[in-house]
Amino acid sequence: MTADPDRSDLCPDCSVAPGHLHRERCDIARCAATGRQRLGCGHSGVRCNTQWTGQYPGFAEATEYGFFARMVAGEGWQSCAADAPDAMPDLNRLYHECRWDPATQRMIRVVR
Repeated sequence: MTADPDRSDLCPDCSVAPGHLHRERCDIARCAATGRQRLGCGHSGVRCNTQWTGQYPGFAEATEYGFFARMVAGEGWQSCAADAPDAMPDLNRLYHECRWDPATQRMIRVVR
């Protein structure tokens, strides 16, 4: 299933609108219990399903925490400022430095 080209806020995999649960086999959906990709979480059924927010999972938190990276030719991904050319939310750093909070359904920064 592909997203409606007239609706850029729909999930790009299962085409649900913001505020709705992802469909069963959605590749973008996260597990409500672990925050990891739902397709590989090992849980079954709706109890681990999450809602599509209109934004790729983790982008809001990475942006809030100032985690950005960009691809540098010959060097790979490098941390950068939010306003650097080609900057995008750094999900690798987000998953390394944060933990999933099932109560709030978001990644929370861990104070070390």
